[in-house]
Amino acid sequence: MAAPAGRFPQTYENGPVRKALAAIAGEPTMENLEALLTAATKGGLVVDVTGSDPGEVRLRTIQSTAGEPVLPLFTSMKALRNAVGAAGGKGTRVQAVIVPAAEALGYIANADFVAVQFDPGAAHTMVVARSHIESALSEH
Repeated sequence: MAAPAGRFPQTYENGPVRKALAAIAGEPTMENLEALLTAATKGGLVVDVTGSDPGEVRLRTIQSTAGEPVLPLFTSMKALRNAVGAAGGKGTRVQAVIVPAAEALGYIANADFVAVQFDPGAAHTMVVARSHIESALSEH
């Protein structure tokens, strides 16, 4: 049975974004950044809403080294659990939503985010400046 339109199963993984993250980690070029941004506008991404209350969803954020807000987005629930578990310790209750990728990237407009970080805490992670995210969204 197929999942309802617009819904992603909890086991969903955005393989193209994960593959693009590995490529840019190996060779940080503008071409690989473009490939990452193209992949990141398709499929779904996991948004961390740990600590939200029923009826009030709050995006969890991380901070840049300069203390500015960064929007963390994940390629799978497993990647999120690994990151939150490492940061919050064992037993931390993870809350998340899996949304269409372009919608997840669009959350950057909801606050003064300076960047998006894909898969924080993973072997292949990438921080992408807000200007690149906005450009990718306007093209797709």
